Amino acid sequence: MKRQLTEAEKSTVRHQQAEPDDSLRCFISGEIIADSDDIEYDHVQPYSKDGDTSTVNIRLVLKKYNRRKSDQSLYEVRDNLRLERLFDSKKNNIKLQDIFELKDVVRQNTHCVQIPDSLSIDDGTLKRNFSLLFDPILTVWYFYGRVPISWLENDDQEGLQPRVIDYKKLINIRDHLKVHPQLAPSIARLVDNRLKLFDGQHKLAAQVLNSHTEADIKVYISPNSQAEAKHLFDALMITNLEAHSKLKQVPFYTSTLLDRLSVIYKELLEEFISSNEPENHTEEKFVHFLAIKKQYKSTDAKEMLRGAIKMAALDGSALEPYVAVASKDASFPMTIDLLQRTLFPALLFLDPSTAKFMSEQDYRNGETENFSAIARLIVAETHIENWVQYVKGKTLTNEQLKARRIWHKGAVLTWSPYLRSILFFALQAMTSNERQRLLYRDSISEHQLSIVKKCLNRLFSHPLWDEPEGEVDSLLVSSRRQETYFSKKGLTEKYVIYGES
Repeated sequence: MKRQLTEAEKSTVRHQQAEPDDSLRCFISGEIIADSDDIEYDHVQPYSKDGDTSTVNIRLVLKKYNRRKSDQSLYEVRDNLRLERLFDSKKNNIKLQDIFELKDVVRQNTHCVQIPDSLSIDDGTLKRNFSLLFDPILTVWYFYGRVPISWLENDDQEGLQPRVIDYKKLINIRDHLKVHPQLAPSIARLVDNRLKLFDGQHKLAAQVLNSHTEADIKVYISPNSQAEAKHLFDALMITNLEAHSKLKQVPFYTSTLLDRLSVIYKELLEEFISSNEPENHTEEKFVHFLAIKKQYKSTDAKEMLRGAIKMAALDGSALEPYVAVASKDASFPMTIDLLQRTLFPALLFLDPSTAKFMSEQDYRNGETENFSAIARLIVAETHIENWVQYVKGKTLTNEQLKARRIWHKGAVLTWSPYLRSILFFALQAMTSNERQRLLYRDSISEHQLSIVKKCLNRLFSHPLWDEPEGEVDSLLVSSRRQETYFSKKGLTEKYVIYGES
């Protein structure tokens, strides 16, 4: 068990830490410690990582700065505090040069000489040679190499690197790169003998915080021609902005799970992954992490995951263009609220999975693909493209009237449970586990989809949808399920699945 320090040992620590003028400074913040301050004696190397409980490994700190995880060293806590103060002083408007200044990185001037297939860079003390490659799309030369960080600077020209550094992201990458290699290089331009970094400043800043002196970089060589140089600049700016928006990459180990989460939840997932062994990377463990480590209510943690699963399924599916962004928008046939009550619970497995991310047992990607396949059939068989917004006094065609009826709230509430029965039948889902995970499986076969299509065709070609205006419209527009009316008209699950009344 962790041993308490004796008064004699505390006195030794105080003596060792005292300044020449007999003042005491907090080991974390460097602030003078007054007699009235709340103080703690703590391990430089944490006790949880076999840090020795001897006076050599103990330092005196102000209690207010010692709020840290048990597996951090006091050096790490000190670095975090310096970083927090930097972000506070700059009001979070931090760029690469600010991290350089924090870690006393002084930029070195360089001179570059290019010959046909190689490039040499010299700072007067150190010289490096790099083999050149040619990019046929950008029509410029480039190289990959490991270069001194002191040769680099941030590329601030006209918005090529418009983003500031995010504190939480920086911390997560810093901690990750302490024990893992940097797989992808940062990217820079060589302009007028200067290496200007325009992509990967979080990675490079993290390496600087970890006291690395060199980094892996891909460098495009800006042509001497002003017109060609501008062409390269424009092309790189467009590519870089798109890469951080619609083409943004995500870590392979979480695949679409990250895309399901908002920015703040992505950060939580990244923290969970970086702080847990790979075998614990499951949805169930993530929800547990949110509840235990982040103090979320268990219901809120689960709902966070459910929301991500639903949005991943909808995103890019054939149904998405017909779903209103706002909860109530009469210009769309569907709302998220209605989906929450109908198609999502009918089709998706919304409980946290125990499967390791991206393992053979993790079918979240398969579920998204299967939902997309079913959504295409629903869109096609309901002819949702014929749906039009209600306008008083406007006469609808037969096709428009039918589409409106199918997508009335009461109608969707009534026929959406049929989808589960259709899939039970088409997928031969017999066990409770199979029925709970209807689309959480390998890709649905073409034969199975053909069965679903046939059932949906019976559902949406039934005469109920083509009746004269009157009772059917007053009923289906309501927010209540209309099982009695459907049954009265013969539109039952038995009919939909087997074609029998």
